[in-house]
Amino acid sequence: MARENTNKHYSLRKLKTGTASVAVALTVLGAGLATQTEVKAENNHPTYDTARADALRELGYVLSDLWLQQYEKNQELTKKNEELTKKLDEAEKELGKSDQSLSENASKIQKLEAEKAQVEEKLKEARLNYQDLAEVQTHIREKLKAEKAQVEEKLKEARLNYQDLAEVQTHIREKLEAEKAALETRKAELEKALEGAMNFSTEDSAKIKALEEEKAALEAKKAALETEKADLEHQSQVLNANRQSLRRDLDASREAKKQLEAEHQKLEEQNKISEASRKGLRRDLDASREAKKQLEAEHQKLEEQNKISEASRKGLRRDLDASRAAKKQLEAEHQKLEEQNKISEASRKGLRRDLDASRAAKKQVEKDLANLTAELDKVKEEKQISDASRKGLRRDLDASREAKKQVEKALEEANSKLAALEKLNKELEESKKLTEKEKAELQAKLEAEAKALKEKLAKQAEELAKLRAGKASDSQTPEATPGNKVVPGKGQAPQAGTKPNQNKEPMKETKRQLPSTGEATNPFFTAAALAVMATAGVAAVVKRKEEN
Repeated sequence: MARENTNKHYSLRKLKTGTASVAVALTVLGAGLATQTEVKAENNHPTYDTARADALRELGYVLSDLWLQQYEKNQELTKKNEELTKKLDEAEKELGKSDQSLSENASKIQKLEAEKAQVEEKLKEARLNYQDLAEVQTHIREKLKAEKAQVEEKLKEARLNYQDLAEVQTHIREKLEAEKAALETRKAELEKALEGAMNFSTEDSAKIKALEEEKAALEAKKAALETEKADLEHQSQVLNANRQSLRRDLDASREAKKQLEAEHQKLEEQNKISEASRKGLRRDLDASREAKKQLEAEHQKLEEQNKISEASRKGLRRDLDASRAAKKQLEAEHQKLEEQNKISEASRKGLRRDLDASRAAKKQVEKDLANLTAELDKVKEEKQISDASRKGLRRDLDASREAKKQVEKALEEANSKLAALEKLNKELEESKKLTEKEKAELQAKLEAEAKALKEKLAKQAEELAKLRAGKASDSQTPEATPGNKVVPGKGQAPQAGTKPNQNKEPMKETKRQLPSTGEATNPFFTAAALAVMATAGVAAVVKRKEEN
C-alpha cells in the first residue's frame, strides 16, 4: 500500500510556490519520522526501507521540479528581456529614421524657401521688365505714329507738288509745241512767201524786209521759247530729281514703317512671352507656396510622430529597466540556489559519513545483541517496550499517511490554481493584441501574484528555518529515560497486519519530537533533501537539454 501511494509523480510546475514548500516540508517531516526509529526498531524492516526509499524518491521529484520551475522562470524572463531589448533597438532605429526624415524635410523646406525667394525675385524682375517693355512699346508706338504722320504729310505734299509740276510741265510742253508748230507753219509760209517774192518787184522789197524782220523777231522769239523750254526742261529735271528724292524718302519712310511695325510685332510677341512667363512664374510661385504648406503640415505631423516615438521609447526604456532589474534579481536567486546546492553537496557528503558511522554503530549493536541474549527477563521487558515503540511508530506512520492525503488534497487545489494560472497565461498571450493599458493591468496582476508567491515562499522558508532551529535545539536535549530505552532484538519489528491508528497528531508537535516517545527528531533527511534537490535537479536539467 505504501508503494502504491508513493510512486505517484507530483510536478511542482503545477503548484504554487507556497504549496510546493508545504509538500517539501511534509515530505521531509515524514522521512524524518521514519528515520528517527531506525536506531529504535528493527533495522532491516522492509516497510521502513520502502517508505524511506519512496520518501527520498518523492523528495527528489518535488525538489527537482521546484528547481526546474525556478530555472524555467529565469529563462522566460531572460527571453522577455531580450524581446524588450530588441523592441527598444527597433524603436531607436525608427526614431533615428524619423529624425533623418525630419532633417531631410527641413532641408527640403529650406530649399523650397530659397527657390521661393528666387522665384519672387525673378517675378519682381519680370514685373519691372514688363513695365519697362510696356513703356518702351508705348514710346515706340507714339514715335511710329508721329513718323508715320510726317511721312504721310510729306508724301501728300510731294504728290501735290508732283501733280502741279506735271500739270505745268504739260501745259508748257503743249504751249511750246503749239507755238513751235505755229512758228514752223509761219516759217514755211514766210519761206514760201520769200520764194514767191523773189519774183516780185522792188516795191515789194519793203514788204520783204518787214517780213524778214518779222522772221528775225520770230527767230528771236523762237530762241527765247527754246531757252524757256530748256529752262522748263531743267525745272522738270529738278522736279524729277525732287520727285525721286521724295520717292526715296517715301520708300525709306515705308521701310522704317515696316521696321517699326516689325519691332512692334516683336515687342508684341515679347510682351506675350513675358505675359506667359509671368503667368508661369505665378503658377510656380503658387505651386511652391502650396508645396511649402504641405511640407509644413508634414513637418508638423513628423514632429507629432517624433513625440509619440519618444514617449514610446521612454516606455520601452522603463520596461527594459524593469526587466533588467527582474533579471538581476533572478540571477541573484539563481546564484543563491547554486550556493545552496554547494552547501547541499557538502551536507550530503557529511551525511554519507554519518551514514557510514551509523552502519558501524549498527554492527556494534548487533554484536551487543548477541551478548545480551542471555538476559531473558530484561529482553521480555525490552520486548514490551519495543511493542509500545512499534505502536508509536505505527501511529507516526498513520499520521504521515494522513499528512500525505492532505498534501494530495493540496496538490489538487494547486492543480486547479495552476489551471487558473495557465488560463491567465493564455490571457496574457492574447493580451499582446490589447491596448497598453490592459497590458499594464495584466502585468501588474501577474507581478502582484508573483510577489504574493514570493512572500509565501519566504514565509515557508522562514518556518522551515524555525523548524531546523527547533530540531537543532532539540538535538541537544537529553535522551529518553533509561527505562524507555529500546534495544534491538528479535520480535521487535512491527507487524504488517497491525491495524493503523487513524488519530493524527498536530503538525507542530511532530516538527520537534515524536508523538509516541517524545524523543527529538533527527535532522538527517532535512540535509539529505538539499542534497537530493541538487543531484536530481541537475540530472533533470541535463535530461531536459538532451530531449530538447
